[in-house]
Amino acid sequence: MKILNITSITELRGGDNQMYTIYNLLKDDKNITQYILCPENSVLAKMCEKENIKYFTYRKNAFKIINLIFAIIKICKDCKVDILHIHDSTALNAGLIAKKFLYNSINLIFSRKRNNPIKDKFLNKYKYSHKSIKKIICVSKAVEAVFYNIIKDRDRLITIYDAIDVKKFETKEHKNILHKEFNIPQETLIIGNIASLTNQKDIYTFIDTAKKVLQKNEKMIPIKFIVIGEGSLIDNLKSYSLKNNLSNDLIFAGYRSNVLDLLPEFNIFLITSITEGLPLSIYEAMACGVPIVATKAGGIPEVVIDAKTGFLAEIKDSNTLSDCVIKLINDPSLKEKFTNNALAAVKKNHDLNTLKKNYEKLYTDTMNDSSNDNNSMLRN
Repeated sequence: MKILNITSITELRGGDNQMYTIYNLLKDDKNITQYILCPENSVLAKMCEKENIKYFTYRKNAFKIINLIFAIIKICKDCKVDILHIHDSTALNAGLIAKKFLYNSINLIFSRKRNNPIKDKFLNKYKYSHKSIKKIICVSKAVEAVFYNIIKDRDRLITIYDAIDVKKFETKEHKNILHKEFNIPQETLIIGNIASLTNQKDIYTFIDTAKKVLQKNEKMIPIKFIVIGEGSLIDNLKSYSLKNNLSNDLIFAGYRSNVLDLLPEFNIFLITSITEGLPLSIYEAMACGVPIVATKAGGIPEVVIDAKTGFLAEIKDSNTLSDCVIKLINDPSLKEKFTNNALAAVKKNHDLNTLKKNYEKLYTDTMNDSSNDNNSMLRN
């Protein structure tokens, strides 16, 4: 079985990270040969070169879609590819066009991580309902739901939750990196978020929540708020923080490549997103023993069970979010309950071994279904 993974993304986003993880999980499987096709000079291309992964590139210039189409056709014919696994919408456009010039037996699978709405337009319905797409893989039921008004055949929708190396996070130690860098006293609690500074992540509500937590902190427990990440809203968010008199209480730490070392330093992981597929950072926090307070955005409630593995609040409800943070700060037994439940859940449902089995089954079932379809066509 030969699989060509395709992305048109130059930066390293969630979909490409997911692809890279799955590639490495299955690289020793004797029944599967994998390839990756990505833009030249992309972050993923550099990773593939460094790790000696079987990959191809195409030029992302004024003719990028044409270049991608021709690259798909050539690789499929040269390598006798069985499955096109496509990881973003632009690449899907190219894959569907390329499929017209390829053998009928090739299968097409599409993965989606985001739960932002798909516009109810003819072209979108045509694209996502295309008969060539055997399965649409979603990272949560919330992502599945965005297709309900777009495609009629919901049997093609399948949810495969992302996963992490739980042991790797479970054994991570508190290294005091943030405390030392920003001169934060050891007894000071850190309430943090790891997010791109975009509208989707709604860091404005994070700031509103921080202000209310400080107002409700009757025990005067020392607290600092930290946001790790970068994005186009950084200047606006800093201004909003200053306007709310949080310049001494809220730190924008910027992009960090060592998130694995920083996350265990959080005392609470505060997520204030408006939309989410289901971010890996939730699984990572659960494995690290960091309790979660989050909005009910996208697929988050599928993993963070309110009052069991964390606290949930409505989107933009900074008042409830701040109440939940205060409850966790004031009740160590509640924090222990949440972290124990969360660790058990992530071990059971979101470890890499589970992800590996799910994708092995997906690819095998896809090939078997295709074989049955071809036999049926021959009989008819």
